Amino acid sequence: MKTSMLILSHTPHQEALHCQERLQEELQGMRPLIDMVAEEELKIEHAQEIKNRCVLSYAGPKIFIIAAHHFNIFAQNALLKILEEPPANTRFIVIAKHKHALLPTMLSRLICQDKRTQITKEPFKLNLATCTLQDIYAYLKELEGRSLSIEQGAQLIQSLLYALQEAKIPLEASMLDHFQQAMQANLLYMRPSHNLLPLLLMVLQARDNPCF
Repeated sequence: MKTSMLILSHTPHQEALHCQERLQEELQGMRPLIDMVAEEELKIEHAQEIKNRCVLSYAGPKIFIIAAHHFNIFAQNALLKILEEPPANTRFIVIAKHKHALLPTMLSRLICQDKRTQITKEPFKLNLATCTLQDIYAYLKELEGRSLSIEQGAQLIQSLLYALQEAKIPLEASMLDHFQQAMQANLLYMRPSHNLLPLLLMVLQARDNPCF
C-alpha cells in the first residue's frame, strides 16, 4: 500500500514549511522526527543524503519532506526503492509544482494531493499592442490605491503573460525569468504596482524595439 504522498503546490518551499508545522502540531504526542529538504533542484547528492538519514534508527515516526522546483532524474531514480519499500515507521512527502516534474515511476509510488489555487484567467486591463507610457502610469496609479491579496497579485502577473502571448509580442527566454522573479516578489508582499512596473517597461521595449 502507498504510504507516501505527493503534494502539488505553486510554492513548494512555503508549502513544506506549512506541512512541517502542521505535522509537528498533529503528532506532538508521538515525538516524530520530521526532516525537511527544500532545494531549487533536488540532485543526486540530496537523494543519497535522504537515503542515509532515513535508515537511522529512531523510536518514533519518521517523516521526510522533500520540496523542490526541479527534480533531477538521477535523484528520482535513487529514491525509487525507499519510496516503494520505506524503512519501518517512515513516510515521505514530496512537494512539487506539477506532476510533470516527476518520472512516471516516481508518481506510481505516491498518493497525489493537489493544493494549487486555481487562478481564473482574467484579461489584462491594458492593451499591450497600443498602450503608452502614460497608459501604464495611469494603470499603476490606479493599482496603487487598491489592497490586493497575494493570489490577486499572482493573477495580475499571469494575466500580463497571457496578454503578451495574445498580442504576439516576442520576449527573449531570459526575459521570461523576470516573470518568475515577479511571482517570487509577490510572495514577499511586494506592491503589485511596483512589481509590474519593470515588466511593463520591458514589454514596451520589446514591442517598440523587437530587435533590441
